[in-house]
Amino acid sequence: MDIPIDVISALNSCEYLYLREISEPADNRLRILIEEAGATPRLTSREIGGVEFSDLRAIESSDLSRLFEIVWESYIAYSVRNGSFTVLDAYEVIESGRIACVYSKSRFLDYVSSGTIATSEYPGPFRHIGLNCLNHVVDVISTAVPAIRELRFN
Repeated sequence: MDIPIDVISALNSCEYLYLREISEPADNRLRILIEEAGATPRLTSREIGGVEFSDLRAIESSDLSRLFEIVWESYIAYSVRNGSFTVLDAYEVIESGRIACVYSKSRFLDYVSSGTIATSEYPGPFRHIGLNCLNHVVDVISTAVPAIRELRFN
């Protein structure tokens, strides 16, 4: 199953994303709300561990930020991780994307292959999409291409 690049291109056009909501509106259907964010123009300073850091910009969203709804009509597995505990992994292969990534090889694909009965024969070819938000990483494996729509435009 190929994921058309244009499906995730709007997400990848954002500077940053915040995960705002994740729910299952029906059995095995996944809905995610993600809000665009960006660096503010105002500069601040902060002391951490006795070291002063200056020229910092907060990353925020506002009423002008785009809000995206992403819906998978079905999924095999999904995971939400605290972004503070994730790292880039050279083992993984990203086919496309920067914030919304399509993986051809990942630890999550390996986990699903070993921890479920899902195969390319049943339920059919599936793909891994990772959503790299500021404080969370959401991984979804599905045979379905997600429907993405903007609920609030900038």
